[in-house]
Amino acid sequence: MKPQIVHEAEIHRQYVRLRIPIAVEIDGTRYSIDDWSMGGFGVAGPITSRRDGERFAVRVIFPFEDFELMLRLEAQMIYILPDLPRFGAKFAALSQGQIGLFRYVVDSYLSGEIVSGGDILSVVAGEQTGEARVQKLFSALNEEDSFGRRLRRIVGIGLMALAGIGLTGLIVAGLYQRLLVVSTERAVIEAPIYRLAATGSGTVEAGNGGLLRRGDPAARLVNADKPAIPVPSPCECVLEEWLIPPGATAQPGQILATLVAADQPLTVRAEVTLAEAHKLRVGQIAEVTVPGRPETVRGQIESIDFRLTGPRPGEPPVLGPADRITVPVIVRPDRPFEFDTLGYAVSVTFL
Repeated sequence: MKPQIVHEAEIHRQYVRLRIPIAVEIDGTRYSIDDWSMGGFGVAGPITSRRDGERFAVRVIFPFEDFELMLRLEAQMIYILPDLPRFGAKFAALSQGQIGLFRYVVDSYLSGEIVSGGDILSVVAGEQTGEARVQKLFSALNEEDSFGRRLRRIVGIGLMALAGIGLTGLIVAGLYQRLLVVSTERAVIEAPIYRLAATGSGTVEAGNGGLLRRGDPAARLVNADKPAIPVPSPCECVLEEWLIPPGATAQPGQILATLVAADQPLTVRAEVTLAEAHKLRVGQIAEVTVPGRPETVRGQIESIDFRLTGPRPGEPPVLGPADRITVPVIVRPDRPFEFDTLGYAVSVTFL
């Protein structure tokens, strides 16, 4: 049947209406188009998968004798008449390549240059310009699909690269945290502690109360037939705890009490295993997390004491498994702790 072309006045329609029998595929369903132009198409039939104004992908199919040409385009629903039923859509955002391809296919269809697959071969064999037209046709057909595949491939490679970078970052961070970062939750905020040792023998008697200045008698040792022996404070301190309470008898060298320095900033004493202590050095940065405080407090390692002590003063240290030996690490904060945090249990991370 000879194709028909119906031309309407431009005042009513922007595009020439064409009667070439083509089909459109929407959401996997193929519809026969009974009215279409370069601007859009109309279909006599129902549709339930789309709504007015909605944009969607379509496949426009040109049926020839023994092959079909298919264009992937984007369309927008203009109207849906459920009573007839009928719906119409317009082509949206056509590129110059798609518009040129549309016109070429229509011209080739109307002129009879391409009717079957054999016509394509004859056009190529008959004239050089035919070869160029066929190559242009199939290049245009594959252009969008090739671009889509390239885009999907680039996006896929990019996502895989991002995933690989993220996974590598997690692995590196995990190794760094495991091998290089030392942390402990066995830590406490404390003031420098002084031990008050007996300088002779006798009955322990309390010295001055309150704040002790250096040289003030913190305790006295009383003997019945001798003058009392004062035990001076080694610092500006406050008495923390009696180890030999007043009224008890002390011998020379015994620890009578512990004193807390009042003129020095609070520090953190952290306990780490022997193996972890070997990874640390004096001056290393540390972060202290204080309960109830939103920010961590930075400081530096002031000292690492590898000396082992016995259960009581004067007794030899008791050795045990290496993983149970702990080493005290003193951290001095960059900014002073508030005094009300004295005795707080904290966690420390050595960076």
